[in-house]
Amino acid sequence: MTSAFCTAEACNVFEILKREAQPGLIAINEKRFAEARQALSSLRNIVADTKGSVIGAHVDYLNDIFVLERIVEFLLKYVELWEEIINQRFCDSWVSLQDALDLLRLVKRFSHLNIEFFENQLTELEKTYPYSVFFSVGIAVECFNCSICGLDIDLSTCPHRRGQLYAGVMAKAIAHKISYVDHVAMVTNPEDKRCVVKYDDSGEQFKVIRLLSTLVRSNEFRISDFDHLEFSKRKRANPNYVKLGRNDQCYCGSGKKFKKCCISQHQIEGDHVDLIASARRIEDALA
Repeated sequence: MTSAFCTAEACNVFEILKREAQPGLIAINEKRFAEARQALSSLRNIVADTKGSVIGAHVDYLNDIFVLERIVEFLLKYVELWEEIINQRFCDSWVSLQDALDLLRLVKRFSHLNIEFFENQLTELEKTYPYSVFFSVGIAVECFNCSICGLDIDLSTCPHRRGQLYAGVMAKAIAHKISYVDHVAMVTNPEDKRCVVKYDDSGEQFKVIRLLSTLVRSNEFRISDFDHLEFSKRKRANPNYVKLGRNDQCYCGSGKKFKKCCISQHQIEGDHVDLIASARRIEDALA
């Protein structure tokens, strides 16, 4: 079995985090978000104390600490996400969802930790939102400086590479001297899904996530029980249907007789989605 982390020390810290996170996870499921936030915030101190107590730590251990910090950040973002959903702040919850998924990707990239529970749930949760087209901005800059050494990260003089860990610090590219916005494009597969058309939280566009919110608020099922979506086609009454005489001119404006046109269109086929719940213990989410 592959270890979740590079070092045994980090595995030991993670076991402590799992144990200490239990009250916070249970509080999330019971929608006691302030209590959950307080309980999970204490995990930061555990990681910080561990990090501060090690002098001259091995690079692998410092990289493991980076992952442990992201786990704690994720759990706090998970609280924020579901609190916003329950309170029907759907625009804000979309941004929190993207933040949470980004943190999960970092955990998955730099460890072998089993995050399947959260990853599967949030990937399905993403489908309940109305967004399918996103905006992407092209900006002209002089260069991108490395967040670690300050040199141009795209030149050989910089020893670091974007997105890689160096003794627990991630190298990032920081735009230097933005000169102008080159373009704004509409895309379907952006790197960042946060730039979207902002709908009103009470809008029809949020009907699926609003249904989920209502079901959880009314205790139809718990937060941890939300599993996945099932999409299907179902027929429903056509709201535009007008019953006419067979030889009357059709109401749709085609100029044809009703019997040759929309006589059979009293029902129309539309998309249908079911929210599927599976009884699961949130305490087991951190495997």
